[in-house]
Amino acid sequence: MQAERILNLLLPKGTIQSETLETFQRAGYEIDGYKSTDRSYRATFHNNSEFQIKISRPQEIPVYVGMDDFYDLGITGQDWVEETDADVEEILPLEYGYVSIVLAVREEREEINTFTDLVNLADRNIRISTEYLNIAEKYILEKTENRVAPAILTPWKRLNTLGTYQSPITLMLSFGATEGKPPEEADAIIDNCSSARTLKANHLKIIEVLRESESTLIANPKSLKDPWKREKIDELKQTLEKGLRRRRSQALPGHI
Repeated sequence: MQAERILNLLLPKGTIQSETLETFQRAGYEIDGYKSTDRSYRATFHNNSEFQIKISRPQEIPVYVGMDDFYDLGITGQDWVEETDADVEEILPLEYGYVSIVLAVREEREEINTFTDLVNLADRNIRISTEYLNIAEKYILEKTENRVAPAILTPWKRLNTLGTYQSPITLMLSFGATEGKPPEEADAIIDNCSSARTLKANHLKIIEVLRESESTLIANPKSLKDPWKREKIDELKQTLEKGLRRRRSQALPGHI
């Protein structure tokens, strides 16, 4: 007797959770245990035992989906796919969870309106608070044509500092509330921004946009090579696409 096969799916907790739930509902899926008020980190599709669902932070999902024999697919942000450099395939942009990754400084710094201004007008080493250490490092290397490799400061490790390279820019790992770091803990931030309301509330202004991002369905490349898993992933993708088309049609003028 052949053992029952399942697909392991990771769904995001937090800011994109409600839109993820709505996307599945619009496509005809009912998920038990995935409301924001639910305390468990496990959920199930109603009347569908082929999926095993676990709930995790979007930041971690690309890493887990990219690991061998861990998870087959998940939903996260394109920003976290890039930040983690995970070995995953993006198979369907989901048209929600739109954010921009931005560089921002205090509003009173009227003389600073670009990254170049931030560097050229600094009278000391520049501190940038961010959750996106890899995206920020890549951005700084690109902007300086590889002339400046930022130091990276976390509670556990310090890189490119005494004994190796004296960098004029330090990236400081933020665990959240990044907008509140300037001016005391940081001179600037690199953070995600959907509406800029939180930035304005903390007297920050955007001086450059690094990336645009949206939520996306990702898959483990090895899972896509398994015929049974590939078939089920394609079925899920096609059903979600129908839901996206339905949402687009409902948004058209004159739709009742």
